[in-house]
Amino acid sequence: MKPLSLAFAVALTATCLSAQDWRGQLKMVENDLRTQHYGHARKWSIKLINSMTDHLGTGPDATYTLALTVAYRAMAEQGLKKPEDADWYWHVATNLHPKLADADFSRLGEVGEWFAAQKAIGKIFDDLPAAVVTKKIEPKCPLSAIQGAYYQPVTIGAVITDGVARSPKLVSPSAAPTLVYAAFESLKQWQFEGNGKYEVTVNFAPPAQ
Repeated sequence: MKPLSLAFAVALTATCLSAQDWRGQLKMVENDLRTQHYGHARKWSIKLINSMTDHLGTGPDATYTLALTVAYRAMAEQGLKKPEDADWYWHVATNLHPKLADADFSRLGEVGEWFAAQKAIGKIFDDLPAAVVTKKIEPKCPLSAIQGAYYQPVTIGAVITDGVARSPKLVSPSAAPTLVYAAFESLKQWQFEGNGKYEVTVNFAPPAQ
């Protein structure tokens, strides 16, 4: 697995001063996972993700940093016996940074081994019928995008099972990880009719004046 050195340091230099403890907090979350303190790991991974969506920029280093943090949240959810949330965030993390799917997290014990054992839906997704959305939650444009003035469409999809979005998928590549994450978080709350698949393009725009 790519180490937390260069990529993380570069991503950190592009953030504000309030985010400069991410490195230490990530190490704390990793230790929590290793020692099976999953509730604390979940709490702090969410705090880190929220901070990153406010302050991270664009590019591969920012993407890797956010993806790794989301991967830690997935492992925390698995440790807390929340398989649906664990699976969702596994897909989010590996869609943000696909190489994480092949990373060696065995040092984190059972949840690390679980992460490495997961597989994406792949071509099964393409063969499903289109599902009908019955309730939408509009995504919020991340503060980082507003401050950096970067807005771009993000196309995502998911498998719909019993009216619920599962196994999210990034359809269009994006250099803006915070926009991708915001789009996925919105889709997670949508409601659908029946089973199938759903794709949507989220057009992020500056907030109305």
